[in-house]
Amino acid sequence: MRTFIFFNNKKPTCNLNLLPKRRTFLPLFLAILSLFIFSHAESYGFINDLKSNGFSLIPAPQKTELTGQKIVIDNSWTINSKLDANSIVLKTLQTGVIELLGLELSGRGDGKIILEIKPGKINSNLAPELARQAYRLEIAQDVVKITGNAEAGLFYGVQSLLQLLKPMNNGEFSLPEGTITDWPDLELRIIHWDTKHHQDRIETLKRFLDQSAYFKANAVAFEIEDKYEFPRHPVIGAPGAFTKAEMHELTAYAKERFIQLIPDIQAPAHVAYVLKHKEFTHLKSDGSNYQICMCDEEAIQLIFDIYQDMIDATPDVDYFLVSTDEIYFAGICGKCEKEYNDVNRSQAWVDYVNRANEWMKERNRKMISWVEFPLLPEDIHKLPSTMIDGVINDGKDQEWIDEENKAGIKQLNYNSIQGSEYLFPNYFTTRYRGIQIEGNLRGTSVSSANVLERGANLMGSFTAAWGDSGLHNELFWLGWITGIQYSWTVGKPAIEQSTSDFMDAFYGYNSPDMVEVYHLLEDGARFHQDLWDNVISKERAPGYGDWYGKGINTERYDQTFETLPIPAINSESIFSVKYAAKIEKATIVKRDNEKLISLLMHSLSRIDRNQYNLEVLLSIAYLEQYTINTLLNWVKIENYLIEASKAGDEYAKAVNNMVEAYNLAGKILKDGVLIERELTTTWEKSRFKKGRRVNGKEFVHVLDDLKDHIADRRVGLGYMMAPFERMEIDTWQSRLMEEINMFANTHNVEVKGLEEEPLNE
Repeated sequence: MRTFIFFNNKKPTCNLNLLPKRRTFLPLFLAILSLFIFSHAESYGFINDLKSNGFSLIPAPQKTELTGQKIVIDNSWTINSKLDANSIVLKTLQTGVIELLGLELSGRGDGKIILEIKPGKINSNLAPELARQAYRLEIAQDVVKITGNAEAGLFYGVQSLLQLLKPMNNGEFSLPEGTITDWPDLELRIIHWDTKHHQDRIETLKRFLDQSAYFKANAVAFEIEDKYEFPRHPVIGAPGAFTKAEMHELTAYAKERFIQLIPDIQAPAHVAYVLKHKEFTHLKSDGSNYQICMCDEEAIQLIFDIYQDMIDATPDVDYFLVSTDEIYFAGICGKCEKEYNDVNRSQAWVDYVNRANEWMKERNRKMISWVEFPLLPEDIHKLPSTMIDGVINDGKDQEWIDEENKAGIKQLNYNSIQGSEYLFPNYFTTRYRGIQIEGNLRGTSVSSANVLERGANLMGSFTAAWGDSGLHNELFWLGWITGIQYSWTVGKPAIEQSTSDFMDAFYGYNSPDMVEVYHLLEDGARFHQDLWDNVISKERAPGYGDWYGKGINTERYDQTFETLPIPAINSESIFSVKYAAKIEKATIVKRDNEKLISLLMHSLSRIDRNQYNLEVLLSIAYLEQYTINTLLNWVKIENYLIEASKAGDEYAKAVNNMVEAYNLAGKILKDGVLIERELTTTWEKSRFKKGRRVNGKEFVHVLDDLKDHIADRRVGLGYMMAPFERMEIDTWQSRLMEEINMFANTHNVEVKGLEEEPLNE
């Protein structure tokens, strides 16, 4: 039954005119209202009965029948199963209870966990692709029985059991007595790994697969770009790129956990990772390294070679993501015969997609693509019914959904966790540059339901995380799992419960502060993002254009803020006046940041699950702290210089104040070195060094279209520190030193107290 709490974008309101007029009745009225809401909470989507009994499970199950009682599991229980000893279901349960919970099932007692596969046992009305994922979890005194229609369903039942086991004070674990019957609403639950500008270690990706399976993901779109060796064109592969053997190992590891490792290849646009190499520069479209020429057969064959290499790298996978992402300039190449206009551009897109789809069909791959601009909706009927649109969401006009339905095209509901946000995703409602931004978690919670209501032919969800705008992949788990949640049970539960369930399942039940930690991290990240001035780039040449057209919106911008003029001795506040509002906010954010770091330190000392994730969060908290301190320290520097200007004939006092300003600028520089070192050390635990040299092969950096400038990224993690570097504090400090020496020599004053510690100490 559809309820307003999920599908109405407006928040429920209360008409105060309907409340009792006399104050004496108001408390009674509110008490009755609270009792009504609590007693009907599940029907309105606020909580489910698992949550009301103190347990968390994400994705939330379809059906629960609980008695309100609890059972206790301890080390004396045993596993009763006829499964092969090498079954991933059995191995997951055996290792999961030990690694996640420290529970060793010795079999000395009467308690049993029974695993069984019974085809057709759970919900016989389900379509086959959903039925094989269904399971039932029956929890009673001394017996926990997990039944699956197929091995996949049994596997998901085990994951649910592992999430539900709640620690007690005496080393035992409790479970809610009753029955959980569960299956997904939608077939595919795809999460997106973006590795364009970094390369994760194999052990990291295996851990990601284990965690993804724990939350019932069943597909990963692996945007690998140049992080594969590409045997047909090895020049494309970055130094140390994954080999075919490594990809086979990873694909098999995923498949064993019922996850499809889907290649995600960008082309014909976003192909700078190919066109940056001199061997392929002649294939550029109109001179841009952003897009390859779509009317050059050599270029098309190069793309298909890349496709074939990735098919060879991922055997027995059903899907391939032909990423037709932002092909702004389809047909603009000088080798194209037709005039470049909206109609021909759309047709060029159609021709490419039809050809790629036929090519994929010959190789038994189902093609997923972004069905979007520059395609015109009137051309949708020309597309093959066998392709899948991976980018249906609330933002698409009804005409697109209707035309795709007529063409027989299935769709994936597209959720984007992160696009260009800095430091931390925009999960919650927040403010950026004075504008309130709706958090993407809430949008994810209603998106599938909304597009289904509009008639979309959904087969699953695609939850994207564009990680290489400055974020670590560890920051995306909440968003990824939220996307999975609302394609497993469309439209429920309430987003607040889903978020709480995630924290319990990901960090363990002893993690009550983590929702607040995420809020504080996001507040600090939005402050960091909002702080800087956007200045025309001196580092990068203008771009080629955007979806509005060639030569439009080409200016590129960098972030920094002004320091202070030299000579710096003056009696007026310049910096403090210009950034007054941000400085005022910084004092508030600073207190929140101190609380954030304290909460993370406390969590590290007591949470024993996903500790590395906490380390990454802490590295971001420290960078946010550095941002705040840099701003506030420049206020202090300005005040020191103002005091110096007011010293009059007290020349020693003036010099001392200038020295304090000099030393504080030096502290900013040294702290920046430490922060970058901390980021690098922490992040490279899970990934390789960016831009590394391996076996004599040098990394080739992407260059601008028009000049030999670095396009978007510094080679290492230095891009995280780039706004601070653009302040040129070292240059400013050197010039201040000249001022200090000149002033001291003129007035015959000794310079004392300079701190000249090397930055590399």
